[in-house]
Amino acid sequence: MDQPLAATLLKILSAMDAGSLSFLVALVTLTPMGLVLLIVVFWLIEDRRRRADLTRYQKDMDRILKAYGDDLRVVTGYYSDNVKLVKDYQSLATSLHDQVVLNTQVMQRMVDAICTNQFCPQGRIAKNESPMRSGL
Repeated sequence: MDQPLAATLLKILSAMDAGSLSFLVALVTLTPMGLVLLIVVFWLIEDRRRRADLTRYQKDMDRILKAYGDDLRVVTGYYSDNVKLVKDYQSLATSLHDQVVLNTQVMQRMVDAICTNQFCPQGRIAKNESPMRSGL
């Protein structure tokens, strides 16, 4: 800094009253600290907002996971019901198969009895002349 500038600054400072001079000194001293303080305040505000967002996110995730668990239990119930339905259908199909086989055997015996004509002595045909030979 050259001498005329320093002399001018000293003249300006000496002309100031004590309140203005103390304000100027505080402003020059606190300006770097004011910037740090401003950064810290913004950081605290951002941290508080981030914590609130994180709390909201955790509540949302808990709600979503609870709903997903409930839905999964319902789907598991559907699968259990389907297994029961398949087992019941299988037992029904087995009994139906037995019924069809029994009916087929009874019908075969009836056809044999009709074709051999064992029940009516007058209409009885000889065994060698059975209608089964030429078809029904």
